[in-house]
Amino acid sequence: MPKKVLIIDDSTVLRNIIVFNLKKAGYEIAEAEDGLDALEKMSHFSPDIMILDLMMPKLDGFGVLREKAKMEGFKDTPTIVLTAKGGEDDRENALSLGAIDVLTKPFSPKQLLDCVKKVVGDAV
Repeated sequence: MPKKVLIIDDSTVLRNIIVFNLKKAGYEIAEAEDGLDALEKMSHFSPDIMILDLMMPKLDGFGVLREKAKMEGFKDTPTIVLTAKGGEDDRENALSLGAIDVLTKPFSPKQLLDCVKKVVGDAV
């Protein structure tokens, strides 16, 4: 059974790039365009891993990490954070809120795929 990845980013272009590469690698994908959409989709989709943008409308990535930490069954779901800002504070804040890794945009699709594989236990 393929691992499930929830991609949360307000950029349709970036979501499409990530979806294309992860589907090609055999992952099952769900998408959310903001943090509130993500929290709703989590309960229906039950992802094995999440890829989360920090800067989004309605509820940003930090808010999603805070809410996820309160949700039974999801607080341990590994989350890779994406950020365009690349500031050290964002990285430290995301990691302190439970993110397992932080990638700065632009990143290579291979870099993200390798990170996902490492986290879910697929061979890299």
